[in-house]
Amino acid sequence: MLANVSQDTLDYTGPSVNKGSKAMMMGLGKEPKRVLPENFNGELPSGVQDPRVFLPGTLVVQGEAYGDDKELPARLAAWPGFADWPVVLLVDDSRAATANLQEFLWSFFTRFEPAADIYSAKTGVNRFHVGLEEPIVFDCRMKPWYPHVLEVDEETRKLVDGKMSRLVPSRWR
Repeated sequence: MLANVSQDTLDYTGPSVNKGSKAMMMGLGKEPKRVLPENFNGELPSGVQDPRVFLPGTLVVQGEAYGDDKELPARLAAWPGFADWPVVLLVDDSRAATANLQEFLWSFFTRFEPAADIYSAKTGVNRFHVGLEEPIVFDCRMKPWYPHVLEVDEETRKLVDGKMSRLVPSRWR
């Protein structure tokens, strides 16, 4: 975890300019620990709905707005029903966040600040390395200080998409 560092275009996720954070997560070991879950059929805690599996081991859940329940991600990390899930993403709209890979990545990587929005069942430090015990919960809900999501009007989208087919080979789109 690198806290209080200068950021790039996602600087708005931190508390102020050049006070955000970055993180690197590593899974160590050669042999798989387990088979990752691909279905969820457990009980949900209050304030959470619409669970969706996007990738094996990755559960996306929709929760109350950040301003209505700031403690929700910590409760999710401690929820026994999520113990088998290595990663839980808490989002504002799980259907939209899992519509496709682009929306998943956009919802995930532009809606959290590592030093403030990563939670786990248990945290430890070993030789200055932070260790997180699963589940690891990422609070990817919109925060009050985030700018509004930009929406592209349909006319502009069609114009750009039309040019992209001439500029970028189909295998790269």
